[in-house]
Amino acid sequence: MEARTLELVFPEHTNPLGAAFGGFVLGLMDKVGSYAAARRARKPVVTVAVGSVEFKVPIRTGDLLEVVARVVRVGRTSLTVEVEVYKERFGQENGRVLATRGELTYVAVDLKGQPVPVDAPEAVNGDAGTD
Repeated sequence: MEARTLELVFPEHTNPLGAAFGGFVLGLMDKVGSYAAARRARKPVVTVAVGSVEFKVPIRTGDLLEVVARVVRVGRTSLTVEVEVYKERFGQENGRVLATRGELTYVAVDLKGQPVPVDAPEAVNGDAGTD
């Protein structure tokens, strides 16, 4: 399962040198990663871990970012998602360049926020069950 989005980097996303804040990039990665995980689980998910993240090249004001998230592992309640951030600068020959890569882990939850099996049937009429 996959999810992706595009985002333009504005000055408010960057430090005084024009490089994107890591937290801004991580926030995009988490958001799009959660979309991929929720699509696969067909349930709400919460972030439980941010694994290794590698910032390969600087992201600058004016760069167009494509954030691509792919589910790479499904456990009983958890999903591991690989997220890649590509940057593109209009008018440059390099085109699309991998700027950041990371791995995030999510857990499927019920309406009470309790972990539930990824492949369990959904509750009927919004009833998350009482167990």
